[in-house]
Amino acid sequence: MTDSRTEVAIVGGGPVGLATAHALAAHGIRSTVVEARATPARHPRATMVNARTMEILRRFGLAEAVRQAGVAIEDMPRVSFVRSLAGVHLGSIELVPDAATLMRMMAQSPVLPTICPQHRLERILADALRANPDVELRTGTTVTDLVAEPDVGVRLTHRGPDDVVGHVEARYAVLAEGLHGRIRSRAGLEVRQQPPLGRLLDVHFVGDLTPWIRGRESALYWIVNPRVNGVIIAVDPQRSEWLLEVPALGDDADETLFAPDRDHAALIAEAVGASVRVEVRSVRTWTMGTTAAHRWRDGSGRVFVAGDAAHTFPPTGGFGMNTGIQDAHHLAWRLAAVLRGWGGAGLLDDYERERRPVADFNARQSEHNALLMRDFLEHDAAPYATALARAGDDARDAVAALAPMLEQHRPHFDFAGQALGFRYPPAADRAADAPAEVVLDVVRYRPEAVPGARAPHAWLDSATCRAAVEDWTATGFALFTADPADRWRHAVRAWPGPVPVVLVAVTDADAPASADTVADTTGAFADAYRLAPREAVLVRPDGHVADRLPGDDPERELAAALTAAAGLAATTVGRAGTR
Repeated sequence: MTDSRTEVAIVGGGPVGLATAHALAAHGIRSTVVEARATPARHPRATMVNARTMEILRRFGLAEAVRQAGVAIEDMPRVSFVRSLAGVHLGSIELVPDAATLMRMMAQSPVLPTICPQHRLERILADALRANPDVELRTGTTVTDLVAEPDVGVRLTHRGPDDVVGHVEARYAVLAEGLHGRIRSRAGLEVRQQPPLGRLLDVHFVGDLTPWIRGRESALYWIVNPRVNGVIIAVDPQRSEWLLEVPALGDDADETLFAPDRDHAALIAEAVGASVRVEVRSVRTWTMGTTAAHRWRDGSGRVFVAGDAAHTFPPTGGFGMNTGIQDAHHLAWRLAAVLRGWGGAGLLDDYERERRPVADFNARQSEHNALLMRDFLEHDAAPYATALARAGDDARDAVAALAPMLEQHRPHFDFAGQALGFRYPPAADRAADAPAEVVLDVVRYRPEAVPGARAPHAWLDSATCRAAVEDWTATGFALFTADPADRWRHAVRAWPGPVPVVLVAVTDADAPASADTVADTTGAFADAYRLAPREAVLVRPDGHVADRLPGDDPERELAAALTAAAGLAATTVGRAGTR
């Protein structure tokens, strides 16, 4: 088909565009994805899929496929610093140092972070969509124009295979076309760009590095020597697949590193520190920096940007793709609410209000990581690396001096607080500026069931199955309270508004099983939520806490909280199917 009508048109079929289609389909929203490439990308680009993104992929039913396509973080549990893989080991930052740490990570989320290269993740997302009746995926098709009208919708014009011109008409459009997409400017959404932080060379290669990494398996191997300053990134060690990333450092780096006749296999050998047979799969040069769209929604109110079309930042921390997929998940439930009539128009304005502060924080943290690492590679590490290459007292002194220097880089690699602990401003603060503290602690995640925070993970057991807290919010709101919950159960049944909401009454492990309750058999729910008598916690479809309700007047409190969280006017009436 060259012409079609749908509910949401998505420009860009990378991870963010594909995740947008998955998230919309979970709410029964039809979409059309238009992607210029005829085949998926082959270069790895991003490799770390953090815990929050894995939770979203779990909602799509794809978390296990992603784990199978990648490497478990517990199998590559550290970041190593070396002269070369075959040379002196300078030190390491342990990400999963012991079983206790692994258990703590497993208690924080239903899924663990995973190393899975972007091109494989993209293929998994695309393959799953092809079987989804709510999604049309058009590849090898370039969008050439976009027209948006406030009261009508959007119309995309595209050119496909054999130069066939077609159109897609939709209620809304999401631009996930990346930094260099051309349609964003057609919507009047311009980008501001910070001065670049430098150019980098990526070499994707296959080679058996086992002799030099056995016993110190790492997600990253930072190389510090006179010939190579960069990082070898684990793409898939089981298949001997790696990425060498080298920044241009020094006055003559551009001429030597990016020379057309550069011997990339020789560069890999210098990083390994030994002769090694490799197959170079692909090479990419790119500029590292930060960009941000002036606005995330166009003047018509019909067009949104997400992912790299809204923001880019340095890869130091791995938050680019992860932030974009989380944008998609955040926007999708809002579009679904408006399209299905249970969300107010202001709900769409909350997309930028909530997500931009998170993206801005991730940009600042990524820039900080990049500058700190550049100084380390270019200046700080060299004298210690030289001393460690020698035997004797100099080496012992260098080890002692280098350890605290390495530890200052921990937030670059160990970031549970940044990945899981970010908070959105409460709905009651719509007219106020975003809070200054989006993330309280980059490294340590402290689960708290407070408005704006991600609802803390806990497993809850019914008579038939075990499910995570977030599983009750797949397509609507969930109200969690302690049993007995008769007053809250009555409030949910009496709720006259259109917002879908389900009651989850939680008992302790010793309470008898019931068809109307679930059991907190591990005690994790009680520890994280700390419900006072009669209190309830309202959780949104994206898994973030909307409000805590004291329970003095359940019907009034629930109605007010749902009305505010869904961006509805207080006079909204007419129930549209609570679950």
